[in-house]
Amino acid sequence: MFEPDGWVYRARVGLLVPDSDVGPESEWSAIVPAGVSAYASRFRLPVGLVAAVGDRIANTAVEYVAAPGPLDDATALLADTGVDIVALAFMSTSYVGGAGDDPKLVERLGKLTSGKPVVTTGRAVLDALTQLGAGRVMLVDPPWFPPDLTALGRAWLERNGFAVTHAAPAGLPSGQGNVHPGGLYRWVRSTVTSDTEAVIIAGNGFRAVGVVRSLEADIGVPVITANTALLWQTLRRLGLPTGEVTRYGRLFAAAGRDG
Repeated sequence: MFEPDGWVYRARVGLLVPDSDVGPESEWSAIVPAGVSAYASRFRLPVGLVAAVGDRIANTAVEYVAAPGPLDDATALLADTGVDIVALAFMSTSYVGGAGDDPKLVERLGKLTSGKPVVTTGRAVLDALTQLGAGRVMLVDPPWFPPDLTALGRAWLERNGFAVTHAAPAGLPSGQGNVHPGGLYRWVRSTVTSDTEAVIIAGNGFRAVGVVRSLEADIGVPVITANTALLWQTLRRLGLPTGEVTRYGRLFAAAGRDG
């Protein structure tokens, strides 16, 4: 009798997104299962720190995000909106450690969510690799990541028990609007090494989910992106089935619910 009105019946996710980023909402809108929706709260990413290093994000910008301040304010704004869980769509905070170390960050932000759980992209990626049984991984960072930030990403994976077969920013034009799925597909396929057991495409603002299915078919190993891992982990923490997501990677079919 009535037309669909967008009100959800399964879960509301509070999505923490940098102020200049459109990637997480764009990709999640394409892949979330029916009855789940995301409500973004934006936090400040100092764009000047990006422009200052030639269209590459500076480590200081990532450290700024991880430190107490704008991220905490954005989290607190979600507390009274009726969300069931809060998900941080910013993977590189896990790279830098310190305030961005996942357990510390979850504990800090969890004090602001009125008891709602907090999920980080970095922790989601690590759990996804474990779920898939992948020990040897390739890390593909966005083209706007400088080599020293990628080096921190490699070290973070190695600290958590994974062997990194290759780690590099994708050889593509910098800038979210300059990334086309075809270019990313070709770069990953031409760069992946034969001993790689899974590919991680990092960066929640990196346009990537559209290539996952084709890459998996052609290179023969699972492909995880920042946004697919975050959604997968979020669904698990909500106690919802992940298998309803069918076209965005083996990860969603590989998992049970979070224990």
